[in-house]
Amino acid sequence: MFLSTQHHPQILSRDSYTSEETLQKEVDTLFLPAWHAVALKSELPKNGSYVTLEIYGRPLILWRCDDQFHCFLNVCSHRYSKLRSDACGTCERLRCQYHGWQYDETGNVRKIPDAKSFRPLKQGMLGLKKYRLETCGELIFINLTDEGPTLREFLGDMYATYEEWFSPEMHTAIVLNRPIQANWKCLVENALESYHTTEVHPRTFGESPSEEDCEHKLEDWGSSLKVDFSQEKSFRASLDTFGHWLVGRERTPEYHHIAHYPNVMIAHLSLYRWVECVIPVSPSSSISVIRLMCHVGEKRQLRRLWNRYLISRWANDFLCQVGDEDAQVMTQVQQGLSSIDQPLGGLISTREERVYHFQNYVDRAVNGGSGQPQRDTIPISYKGKTS
Repeated sequence: MFLSTQHHPQILSRDSYTSEETLQKEVDTLFLPAWHAVALKSELPKNGSYVTLEIYGRPLILWRCDDQFHCFLNVCSHRYSKLRSDACGTCERLRCQYHGWQYDETGNVRKIPDAKSFRPLKQGMLGLKKYRLETCGELIFINLTDEGPTLREFLGDMYATYEEWFSPEMHTAIVLNRPIQANWKCLVENALESYHTTEVHPRTFGESPSEEDCEHKLEDWGSSLKVDFSQEKSFRASLDTFGHWLVGRERTPEYHHIAHYPNVMIAHLSLYRWVECVIPVSPSSSISVIRLMCHVGEKRQLRRLWNRYLISRWANDFLCQVGDEDAQVMTQVQQGLSSIDQPLGGLISTREERVYHFQNYVDRAVNGGSGQPQRDTIPISYKGKTS
């Protein structure tokens, strides 16, 4: 069931989806203090493995050394070249591609070619800028500030859920960084509601679930949705039952989506768990960082390799199609938001109440708002109270 009894007003103005000034305030206020789920441990499979990425104008490099994971600014302290320009690779030490300076896992300089030409150079004078990195299950999180809550404090009571869903027994099926021409809030809001399902995903998800099968929860840190599809009678349900038999797991006919504000979302569907971290690039463009894991059976089972192929293939075919469908419509939403003329309307249905909750969060955190629209204020009734 939904929590509200009537529709909601749009809290955020259209300008908040198109303004460079607003985006900078959001980055400073919401994103820099937050933890970002950017990778899985399987992407750094052995000591020396590294991957590169860029967030908010900061080129970063994740590096595995002595089975520990580290995050550095991907910029050499000598003459400011990026250390590595390739997406991934391996190295015994982080080595600058320009002049060959080498750094260890602490970020300290370990080797300088022709070091005598830099005399005098004090020990520890130069080094790489290091960022906080923590893991939860197989997920790798980074934080771009030196102070603030730990990852466990940030995730709170949901820490155990992240750890359980993304456990070492899961197989990595999809590693995807998808650029989308839309404001980051459009991507989050799209994931928070099922109202678009019938129109955008008719062949993949089909009809929007009925209210009786849905359960919304609104928390200080975010919101969640559970959908019970135990009564579904379809080919997809039969295929799902067969998949669970293959991997030897009891079927849980439930979709569970959790949004941890501002930009991390995790979902549980059938044999699959995925995490999405939305990274704003500009007011009208974002990157959706998606990692999907799945159950493929117990280790040493003969059919495990077949399961890996079959179930991973289905994930790529089905879930990537869903992502493509969302990406296409998000571009159209952004173009509508950028219209010169002001359109009429701006309403949020009870089915979309998680969007209203998210907009309240953004407005209060960034604008110091009251959570009410600037015009045409409509009282919102919840079961048991009116605000």
